[in-house]
Amino acid sequence: MCGIAGAISFSAGQGSEDAVRKMNARQKLRGPDDEGLNLFGHAALGQRRLSIIDLSSDGHQPMSLGGLHITFNGEIYNFEEIKKELVLRGHAFKTKTDTEVILAAYKEWGKESFSRLRGMFALALYDSEKEELILARDRYGIKPLYYAKIGEGLVFASTVAAIKESGLVEPNEDEEAKIGFLLFGSVPLPKTTFKEIRAVRAGHYLSFSKNGTEEVKYYDSLAPFLNKISPTKKEAVSRLRELLEESVRLHLISDAPLGVFLSGGIDSSVLAILAAGQRKEPLDTLSIDFKEQKFSEKRYREGVVAQIKSRHKEYLVGKEDFGAEKENILAAMDQPTIDGVNTYFVSRAAKEAGLKVVLSGLGSDEIFMGYHYFGRAALFRFLQKLPLAFKWPLKIFSRRNGWAKLIYLYRGRGLMNFYLSLRGLFSPAEIAEILKINESSVWDYVAKLEDSLPAKLASLHPADALSWLEVNFYMANQLLKDTDFMSMRHSIEARVPFLDHVLVEYLSSLPVSLKLSSRPKELLISAMEEELPREVWDRPKMGFTFPMAEWLGVGRWAKAWAQIISATFYKKNEKP
Repeated sequence: MCGIAGAISFSAGQGSEDAVRKMNARQKLRGPDDEGLNLFGHAALGQRRLSIIDLSSDGHQPMSLGGLHITFNGEIYNFEEIKKELVLRGHAFKTKTDTEVILAAYKEWGKESFSRLRGMFALALYDSEKEELILARDRYGIKPLYYAKIGEGLVFASTVAAIKESGLVEPNEDEEAKIGFLLFGSVPLPKTTFKEIRAVRAGHYLSFSKNGTEEVKYYDSLAPFLNKISPTKKEAVSRLRELLEESVRLHLISDAPLGVFLSGGIDSSVLAILAAGQRKEPLDTLSIDFKEQKFSEKRYREGVVAQIKSRHKEYLVGKEDFGAEKENILAAMDQPTIDGVNTYFVSRAAKEAGLKVVLSGLGSDEIFMGYHYFGRAALFRFLQKLPLAFKWPLKIFSRRNGWAKLIYLYRGRGLMNFYLSLRGLFSPAEIAEILKINESSVWDYVAKLEDSLPAKLASLHPADALSWLEVNFYMANQLLKDTDFMSMRHSIEARVPFLDHVLVEYLSSLPVSLKLSSRPKELLISAMEEELPREVWDRPKMGFTFPMAEWLGVGRWAKAWAQIISATFYKKNEKP
């Protein structure tokens, strides 16, 4: 885990080296162990390093191989496997790093090499001979990467704040981003709060040279949903167990202290049990507990801790802790979000426990259909497709307190309206009132989001369509962004074994009948039933829920917190 930055310019006088130095300084917490900055012709590449694999100076970046130069953030879990293949093809290696393997793989296979990488990554690779800069991002957007065009050049970094700090961009607020934040509780990528700064899309690479800019999709997350397989439940459970064990094994690769965040829910318990089974030494686990006891999952995780005999640490958090850390939490937000408070505190706990790497259960609910509203998906889609003359009750109910999102089902038949009826934060009327704009502007933006969706998405079962939307919107735009910048605030690398693409693809290819049942996460529980304590899964779902309503002193905390964040964040962005 690191912070990367760089700039390229084909015109004189744009100060790339000084700009990258400023961006490195802004991203110091992302990589406190080492700093690098090198000039390569038209390009300047920089990095702040958090040493995880090969802790020696051999891992210093930027790293070069002939005329290829790289700055890289992330972890490639199959780098040893790729390395063996490259050695057979005549490549020699000087270090034990995955970074050097990426360089050699690119030299061997070019841009096709990105599809061979199994892990999380955001990288910039400069080819001195071709005078071409490549920015590439992993399949699901686990690692962030932003860029802005500057005259005849381009600037990039791991954070929006770093690009702003570079001095190469004069940012202007994107009004549609404000709408997006109030629609979802986060800004939908590739937008950011600034018009000039955009994100490299998940599963894409961007090429920049004198010939222009091209963004290319190298991975299609929809494809597995469209290519269904039909195993028996027994076969699916068996294969799922294999993939879970493999993913956890790969995610345990680390030369730095590693642990598992254990909340007491199904997902973190599964990871802790599997991780403990693959380690010779006792596993480190850590938990956040609350002074507000109704939110505590302590009694559920105690059984797991006793079973795996982990070295467990608990950290107590209450309203006064939130009050004391509130400004730091807001300052850590690279982009506005209503989530991330949980990750902030658990990452702080990991830092205090002496860990550098923590495994998280993020992503499980999206791929195993764990959220309660997956069960409503088919009904909501049916209601949405009714002729308008039969949908008038939806309009009437949308005027009642707590039912405002039903207006999405009434107003449109598209999948974005369907998704917002289940996942949306504010209704268009509420957003218009908050931002003092016409409601039509909100609906226009919703229509743009609809147009951005792949056409074949509509052919899926509503629950599968919802799963894809969750992965590509809520998870990509909110959960992963929050996890990254909140963990990096404490110089902690968060890993997400449930987002191993081999595992995600297998689940995506399964029929909905195997994934959606009366028992949430039926397949996951079945795959782990012998080891997973019954009290962990045979209870109402809590999720890793913080007592935000109590801390903020309001009932509908998400909307109240959103307005606090919106006001604070945009004030922070005001020009002096």
